[in-house]
Amino acid sequence: MAGYGVAICHFYYYVFNQVNFQFYSIFFVEFFFILSGFVLYPQLAKVYDNKKNLNIFFMRRWFRTIPLYILALICYSILFKKFDTDTLKYAFFIQKLTSTFLEYDYFSVAWSLSVEEVFYITFPLFLIIFNRINFLNIVIIFLSIVYFLKFSYILKDSVDNEFFRIGTFLRLDAIAFGLIIRKYYSQIKNVYFHIFIGILICFFINSLENLSELNKYKIFIFIFLIQIFSINILSIFLWFNKFINIQFLKKLFSLLSKQTYSVYLFHLFPVYYFKKNNFLLSEYSLFAFYLLVIFVISTLSYYLFEKPILVKRPSYK
Repeated sequence: MAGYGVAICHFYYYVFNQVNFQFYSIFFVEFFFILSGFVLYPQLAKVYDNKKNLNIFFMRRWFRTIPLYILALICYSILFKKFDTDTLKYAFFIQKLTSTFLEYDYFSVAWSLSVEEVFYITFPLFLIIFNRINFLNIVIIFLSIVYFLKFSYILKDSVDNEFFRIGTFLRLDAIAFGLIIRKYYSQIKNVYFHIFIGILICFFINSLENLSELNKYKIFIFIFLIQIFSINILSIFLWFNKFINIQFLKKLFSLLSKQTYSVYLFHLFPVYYFKKNNFLLSEYSLFAFYLLVIFVISTLSYYLFEKPILVKRPSYK
């Protein structure tokens, strides 16, 4: 849902110039960060228990993320006819180290992958360095450092709101919050509280659609509220999951989950094509065709490219 949510928002933003959909896409990406930390927790717990699993963790994550990312980078570079220093920055996930590090951001969706990859490298090292204290305290130390960086940036005279949202080292906290949720999600009891808080936050942040007009303190609060909103949404899904036992839905979402990565990386290609070419289709017909295209592309990507690589990943000890 998060992967297709981003794809749908970008479709309406780029093809039909509906600016509010660019704002809505922020919710889906933020939720994806929280979810990423949630699913990473069992693997990171293995690293915490046995440091020999560190290399296995790196190999498993890199087998999963880097091959398709490099393929997407090559495709975007061909599309935009860009093979230069910017391409190298994307290749090493360093394009968002500063707000002006890139000359031209032609692979725009890659910013979130940089956050993911840097987290894969940095947080496991914290687990090794601080192995003598418990897991939760390590997460708190990690979050403290990230928030120190956030506050240091906010206190600058000139703050780029967009960079505060997508800067690599400023966004590592979102994934760390997902780790905490995974550790304590079994204690989720009152789902109505999460629904209530989620609705309140949704109404509040929906009134802040023009991020460029927020001052530097409000953008800090805005990002934090979206993280809390995402945590509440995940908690609601986890609670409802206890009552869902429909095999068809499980198989459908299992298939879609395998496609999510390629959907996120490649959905802009048909978007750019539809924007450039005038199709004699209604809005809804073009939208349905778009969903079909990205479904086919992502399915082929998974079974022909990703799956043969994934089966070669090493197992944990």
